Amino acid sequence: MRIWKLIVASFLFLCGCQGSSRHEVVTGGQGSLEGLRFLPPDHSRNVEVDTDPEIFWLPGYEPPAKFTVSFKRIDEYSDYQPVATELKSSGTNRWKLKVVGTLDEGSLYAIIVRDDTRGEIRESWFLTEKSRIRSPDEKARNSETFEHTIILRAPNQTK
Repeated sequence: MRIWKLIVASFLFLCGCQGSSRHEVVTGGQGSLEGLRFLPPDHSRNVEVDTDPEIFWLPGYEPPAKFTVSFKRIDEYSDYQPVATELKSSGTNRWKLKVVGTLDEGSLYAIIVRDDTRGEIRESWFLTEKSRIRSPDEKARNSETFEHTIILRAPNQTK
């Protein structure tokens, strides 16, 4: 019996570390999505791929009694793809979506918050940076990959 409990506990621990793309938050508050803000702000560009998005309510505003927050990558077909995150409280009326891994370069992401009591939804979109060059050696390797010299010869031209 003890072995089974250990196996189940290990399984739950390992599955819990993978994160979720959707989180329900029960605050008991009486507010709404009014005063809700996002980090990075809506329509941000060149956001670093190691960014952990945040949501928060401005002072004087309160979150709804229950809301759901999700994080999605928008693919080339405009489909929403779930991104695994862990939701962490980062202050009063403030939550951080800790991304499991890193974000994809040059990708569009959406933070979606739904007021579960009223059905209202707010979204904030941002675009990650296209390339992160960290060292001159890495820059040289990346340049070699994408630069090619092509010499064209006329059909009747010889060496």
